[in-house]
Order: sequence, then C-alpha cells, then structure tokens
Amino acid sequence: MRLRTSVIMVVLTLFVVASSASATTPWQHKPKQSNPKADAISGAWDAVLTTDDNTVQLTLTLKLEGNKVTGSFESSHLGSGAINNGSWANNKLTITMETSHATLTLTGTLQNGKLAGELDTGHMQGKWEAKKK
Repeated sequence: MRLRTSVIMVVLTLFVVASSASATTPWQHKPKQSNPKADAISGAWDAVLTTDDNTVQLTLTLKLEGNKVTGSFESSHLGSGAINNGSWANNKLTITMETSHATLTLTGTLQNGKLAGELDTGHMQGKWEAKKK
C-alpha cells in the first residue's frame, strides 16, 4: 500500500510540474498581437506651395479618422483656417481650404515620408510638397 501511495504521489507531482512548465515554456506558440497599421498622415506638416510666380510656406495639421481627413492650416500669406472635405484613400490625399485669397484644393500622395502633388485654386494651378515636422 505504501508503494502504491508513493507512486501516486510521484505521478501527481510530475503532472503538476509538467503542467506548470508547459504553461511557461519560451517555445510555446503564442498568437501575435495584431498592431493596426500606423497612421502615416496625422500630425503637423511643413508644406511649400509653388506656382509659376510664387512660393508660399504653409503648416498643415492633419488628423485621419477612417478615410476622412480633418485639421487646420496656417500661413503668413494665406491666413489660417480649417481643412474641409478631406479624404485619404488608396494612398491619395485630397483636402480643401478656404484661404484669405481663394479656395485651395490640394491633392497628392505619400511617398518616402513626404506628401506631394498638385494644387488648384480655380484660376491658378501648381505643385506642393510637405514634410512631417
């Protein structure tokens, strides 16, 4: 009877040790935590707008929510205000701003950490580029 009790105790002890060891083994497969893709456009951007006869500096503050872009702009030449009708889809940004001179629409893409593209005021077109602050 003593042998039988001893064998049962040894088996139980081994079972407990094996169970706790298997729960903490470093080679145990753990599902990876899914990290959402980082938002590449939200934040402050230093932008330069270029037309045939003028260069204007502008600060854009963008916030991405789904595919909607909101935010603000500030420039010593164009004034400041809110970004309207902003969208971000398929790596393409489109934003509209009511400046002190005209309605300004920027369209562009993100490449190598820079936003760049076309600008349109209705009567004037040009290019723009922005780097994140």
